[in-house]
Amino acid sequence: MTRQNYNTLNREAIVFYDGTCGFCQASVQLVLKHNVRRNLKFAALQSEVFKALASSSQLPEPLPDSVVFYEQGLVYTASDAVLRIARHLRFPFSALYYFRFIPLSFRNLLYRYVARHRYNIAGQKEACLLPSPEERARFMA
Repeated sequence: MTRQNYNTLNREAIVFYDGTCGFCQASVQLVLKHNVRRNLKFAALQSEVFKALASSSQLPEPLPDSVVFYEQGLVYTASDAVLRIARHLRFPFSALYYFRFIPLSFRNLLYRYVARHRYNIAGQKEACLLPSPEERARFMA
């Protein structure tokens, strides 16, 4: 990714998700449906966009494998990512953001449980769902 493209990335709000996870794909569909401002972009954790971000940011080790949210130059992982994404959705999903007042250790415990079992919940996919032409513009390679 060129420096100019990376500067563009700094202005984006991007949901990075596991492109092979059925639960993650269903979550992306929910976010697409309820992000009425259409200000969120999407890219798989397996994408070149995420690789560029990972090489230029202070991501936690090991690298997250289910969801990462990038907004205003900051990287959010685990329950923080989910709650930050919820802020961009219409009510009642936006109200989830108030769960940030629950202690992080408890939120992340719940998050890790769901993340660990996400393939059991919705399976694994060989390919992502095809977005509509309008939605396709919101996906990054």
